[in-house]
Amino acid sequence: MPNPFLAKREYTVPYAAVWVVIATIHAAILYFINERLLLESLLDAAVYNTIYAGLGLSVWFAVRYHDSSHSAPLDTLLYHLATAIVALSFWLASGYFILRISLPDFEGYREFLEASLIWRGISGMLIYSLMVLIYYLYIQGEDRKDRKKKEDALQLQVREAEIDRIKAQINPHFLFNSLNSIASLTVNSPESAREMLVKLSTFLRYSFEYNENELTCVSKELEHIEMYMAIEKVRFGDRLNATFTIAKGTQDCKLPNMILQPLFENAIKHGVYESIEPIDIHTEARCEKGQLMVKIRNNFDPEAPPRKGKGFGLKLVASRLSLVYQVDNLMLVNKRSNTFEVTLVFPQLAE
Repeated sequence: MPNPFLAKREYTVPYAAVWVVIATIHAAILYFINERLLLESLLDAAVYNTIYAGLGLSVWFAVRYHDSSHSAPLDTLLYHLATAIVALSFWLASGYFILRISLPDFEGYREFLEASLIWRGISGMLIYSLMVLIYYLYIQGEDRKDRKKKEDALQLQVREAEIDRIKAQINPHFLFNSLNSIASLTVNSPESAREMLVKLSTFLRYSFEYNENELTCVSKELEHIEMYMAIEKVRFGDRLNATFTIAKGTQDCKLPNMILQPLFENAIKHGVYESIEPIDIHTEARCEKGQLMVKIRNNFDPEAPPRKGKGFGLKLVASRLSLVYQVDNLMLVNKRSNTFEVTLVFPQLAE
């Protein structure tokens, strides 16, 4: 980890500006309060503060390479006390000799310079303590940022693994239902079974192609659904109807790929299977205020005995929504006397 005052420009300029202010105050005190000559005051402030500004940068190494987390507080205190004594001795001695050489003929200044070493040492110790504190706070802040990045990366990996697990459950779930349908058709309608098998092959090829990316656009997802409905249409014929109402400007909105398919499976399972009347599955989609709203509604026979099931498809969709968007309650289920409606909300994430 490099010195922050050297590695980051947003810190370098304020650091230099602070020392200019300190040097200005230093010179003003010598000139107005101690009544030293202007040249003496300016040179004294420039020499001592320039040396300390450079010395302050080297204090970083004393802080950075001392493992205070594995040292007792007293050991850390003694370490910095010894470091401060060495650093301040160098600061006072080098400033003293530079000024003695630079101002040899100014009568009375040498006595003032020697007498001021005590208060210079005290002020230097205070500045050293402040710089050590600043460096420790900076290191703690950077360590906290690093830990947060690692935690976020780990959480992202866990979330992506969970999403992949859910998607891996959705695909076999759909394939199992489709193969059951084909098996039933082979007895009564071999040609329909063959047609459905060909469409299923095309559908699976499409699914694997677009399953690599998590998000897709509405137009691609509906293309996927239309292929799925074409497969089911082979079996149910006129008993299954699907309509789509897509608002203008919605085609490019984003949503997780293949997330609508389990809902259509659910509508067919609980609607078409148990009804002799035509079942209409209507899909509405609109995008507004940074959210994509999708409603899937189907009618069903309320007098038909309910099919066995645990709502597997609905649970998978709800779980996946929560994992992708990190928000709960993005799916609303509304069951009326003869209508089943699912409303999904997809926040439009920034690229």
